[in-house]
Amino acid sequence: MDLNETLIEIAKRIQIKASEKLKHKPISEEEGAKIDVELEEEIIRFLRERYSYFTFIGEETGKHVYGSGKPIFIVDPLDGSLNAYRGYPIYSTSIAVAEENNFRSIIGGIVMNLVTGDTFIGLKGFGVKLNGRRVTPSKVKNLSEALIAVDMNIRGKYLQHLKLVTPLISEAKHVRFIGTDALETCFVAAGICDAFIDLRGVLRLTDFAAACFMVKEAGGIVINEYGSTLDFEFNDNIRSKYIAAANMELAKEIINRIKSVIE
Repeated sequence: MDLNETLIEIAKRIQIKASEKLKHKPISEEEGAKIDVELEEEIIRFLRERYSYFTFIGEETGKHVYGSGKPIFIVDPLDGSLNAYRGYPIYSTSIAVAEENNFRSIIGGIVMNLVTGDTFIGLKGFGVKLNGRRVTPSKVKNLSEALIAVDMNIRGKYLQHLKLVTPLISEAKHVRFIGTDALETCFVAAGICDAFIDLRGVLRLTDFAAACFMVKEAGGIVINEYGSTLDFEFNDNIRSKYIAAANMELAKEIINRIKSVIE
């Protein structure tokens, strides 16, 4: 089984198991957290059947190292978990695979919409496909013409965050936020939206590794809030802000508008 097949098989297993557990009805966050753990354990069992050596980094169960620890699987079984728990019908699963302990060594990723089954998959050097069709970012270069997605889910610091993103949402042609950042970031890779912005600094490696890899693999731009290329070593405590954009021109305009607030 090659990497492409492995990623698809894992995502399909999560979709089936999540559907069985969630049953499309609201559940408590405590019940949902148990389901998250069960999904990660299911993936670990699958990987142990096929790999003698690997590392698993999960949002809920943390880091598990088997043998030499390579390759490295970075997994969020339910991205947009509150959506899933409440019956809000859009949430996804996210899996990235890396050869070494850093972002630049990621060689593959998959993000599946667990409600519709729509699947983004990317392999290093082979671009990104959505449901088997090759996709690329849009050609929109100006914020005034762009459809952007901005994560606004921040508790306690909402007004501070709103001040930071107001120049973006005021200038953009359209603004969206659906509650599953992995999926929405992949929308940039496919030209469905033109940029995704998360300036909260709360996203973990498991939330964004696969999706950010696919934006870059599709030809888009992924940078931090200072305009530098997103790159980091994997560690247990990593939190990140990032901007995924269709092209450098749009990314630069977004950064300049953020700087106008900070400065």
